[in-house]
Amino acid sequence: MGKFGLDGGQMEAHMSAVVQKSRIPDLPDHANELDTRALAIDRVGIKGLSYPIRVLDRENREQHTVATINAYVGLPQEFKGTHMSRFVEILNQVRGQMTFRQFPEILRQIQDRLDATDAYIEVELPYFMEKKAPVSGAPSLMNYNCRFEGQRRGNENQFLLVVEVPVKSLCPCSKAVSEYGAHNQRSYVTVEVRSNEFIWLEDIIEDVEACASAPLFTLLKRDDEKYVTELAYDNPKFVEDLVRDVVVKIRERPGIEWLRVAAENKESIHNHSAYGEITWSPDDKAETPRSDFRPTAPETVQSFGSWLRSERVSNNLNQRSFADKLSVSSSFLSRVESDEKRLSGEALSRAAELLGVDPVQMQLRAGVVPPDLAEKIAANPDAFLSWIAKR
Repeated sequence: MGKFGLDGGQMEAHMSAVVQKSRIPDLPDHANELDTRALAIDRVGIKGLSYPIRVLDRENREQHTVATINAYVGLPQEFKGTHMSRFVEILNQVRGQMTFRQFPEILRQIQDRLDATDAYIEVELPYFMEKKAPVSGAPSLMNYNCRFEGQRRGNENQFLLVVEVPVKSLCPCSKAVSEYGAHNQRSYVTVEVRSNEFIWLEDIIEDVEACASAPLFTLLKRDDEKYVTELAYDNPKFVEDLVRDVVVKIRERPGIEWLRVAAENKESIHNHSAYGEITWSPDDKAETPRSDFRPTAPETVQSFGSWLRSERVSNNLNQRSFADKLSVSSSFLSRVESDEKRLSGEALSRAAELLGVDPVQMQLRAGVVPPDLAEKIAANPDAFLSWIAKR
C-alpha cells in the first residue's frame, strides 16, 4: 500500500484523473472563423509598440535607440480576424538585434506566419548626428525624426524613407523692406523618398540643410551664433524656394523613383505657418506655360546688382559689413543687389575702393557716365557711336 492507502494501480489511476481534470480544454480560434460580411480589411495588426532597435550610421557606428513600431497585414474578407500575438512573437525573435537590413525578412515572416498576401511594417525613431559648430568646432548631437516604411505584396518588397529636418529660413521680402534685420524662423522640411539604391539618412539631412537659409545646431558659441545669423541673412529663402531647391538637389541622386518634399515655416511674425509641398517622380513632365505667360528673354549682360553681389562675395564681405562701409543700410544694399535701388556717386567710389575695382569701371557698370567721359562723347558723338557699334 502506498502512503495514501492506495496500491500502485490505484495511485496511477488517481493521478491520471487529476491530470485530466486539470487539463484546459481546447479553446476556439475565433480568428479563423468564417466571416460573411464580404469586407476585406486593408490593414489590421498592432500599433504603437515601443521596441529597441539598432541603427547603423554612415560611419559604420551603431546607434541603440527605441523605436515605435506598427505592423499590419491585409485581411481577406473570409477571415474573421488575425492573430495579434504573432506580430510580437516575430519581433521577439530579433529582440535587441533589429536593424533596417532585417526588414525584408521580418515582412516575409509576417506574411508567412499570419497566412497573408500583404504585410506592412512602420518604424519611427529618433536619429542622431554629431555636428560641429561652424566657427568654434564645438561638437554636439542633433536629433532628427525618421520613419522607415516597408510593405510586401506577394513577392514584391517596397520601402519608403521619411526624414524630418529642422532648419532656419529667413524671409526675402522682410529683408528687402526692413531697415533692420528680417523675420526668420525654424522651418521643418519633411522628405519622403523611394529609391532603388541605398541612401544614408545623413545624405538626405545634409541635402536639406544645404538648401535652407542656414542649418541648425544644438550647441553654438557666440562666434558661431554670429556666423549662422549672418549666413541666414545673406541667404534668404521663401518656403517656395525651400521645397523647390530640396527637390532639385535630392532628385539628382541615383536611383530616386519617387519623392515628396514638404516644408513648414513656423512664421515668427504671424499666427500661422507658411507651407509648400512638391511630389516628384522621373516620369513627371514639365508643365506647359500658360498661354498668357510671356517669359522675358535671358539677359546677355550681367546686371549691376548681380555683379556687385558676386564681387562682394568673392572679397569675403558679408552684406551687413559691406553696407556699413558704404554708409547705407543692409536693406538698401539688398535692394541695390536686386537692381531695385542705385548707389550714390560717393557710395560707388567707396565700393570701388573696397572691391579693388577701377572707379570708372564701377560707374559705367552702374550706368553712370563720368563727367570727363561725357564731355568727350559730347565733343565727338559720331566716334562714340562708331565705337559702340564695333562692340
